[in-house]
Amino acid sequence: MNILKLRILMMIDKFHKATDVAEALQIKQPTVSFHMKSLEKELGVSLFISQQGRIMLTEAGKKLLPYAKQMVALEQEARQTVNELAEQSQGQLHLGAESISGTYVLPSMIATFAQQYPECQIRLDIQSPDKVRQLLKQGEIDFAFLNDGEYSSVHTVVEPVASDRIGVIRSMSVQHISKLTDVLGTEMLDKHRWVRYSGTSVADPYSSLIKPHLEMNSWEAVKQVVSDGEALAFFPACGVLRNDGSDVPSVEWLPWTDAEGKNERYHINILYQSDTNLSMIQQAFLDFTRIGGLEDREV
Repeated sequence: MNILKLRILMMIDKFHKATDVAEALQIKQPTVSFHMKSLEKELGVSLFISQQGRIMLTEAGKKLLPYAKQMVALEQEARQTVNELAEQSQGQLHLGAESISGTYVLPSMIATFAQQYPECQIRLDIQSPDKVRQLLKQGEIDFAFLNDGEYSSVHTVVEPVASDRIGVIRSMSVQHISKLTDVLGTEMLDKHRWVRYSGTSVADPYSSLIKPHLEMNSWEAVKQVVSDGEALAFFPACGVLRNDGSDVPSVEWLPWTDAEGKNERYHINILYQSDTNLSMIQQAFLDFTRIGGLEDREV
């Protein structure tokens, strides 16, 4: 008993003519007649009777009708559910991020999400915090990733997805006279060469403590200069430490503690407009950041 046969039963009850049923279902009239006879043969009972040029349902047909409607409705519901899942795996995501999260946090997260939703097209724009805020406000990106203090919460939903620290890095390949712990004091800062990230970032309060000899607008370039020479740099832990806390071999990293001995963490947050109706793929991505994305990431 297939769905088409049940649809024909329902249409016969509505139109009472095989030609009208054929037109409604966009099939040929002989096909309608064939399925009517096939359904009767399958059930072993007469379901249709001709009366004055109209096809009517027999008592058996009338008994079958409500079940036919339920089965057709269930088929439609099942098809809709499957289609929604298919749509959820497709679609597009446009993300905007400041330099740290865009360079060191989001790539691995996006790669994992893309494995779950291979048909989804994902675009990531790494911009200054001001530009990211502007893109979100103008609706040009679906989600923004900004650090603490880089956003305004008006008409914006803010959810933390990871935490990180700022520390000091130096090369692993150069023999240093002093231990790294010896440079982590305010009075020692001027005795070293420094490289500074020139863009706006959460590291700015730390970088303001030094007089840099070099400035670069790429975190990776900063790290490369440090790894190849004797300079130091304030640097986010997520760009140096693996998830297990071990150093990337080219540089050594230690957390910076201020004069009061504090080493505060900052949050990396996901932002979206509060009045936005999220698509299925957008909701899936948001849920991913809450459950399977970065919520347990802490370096």
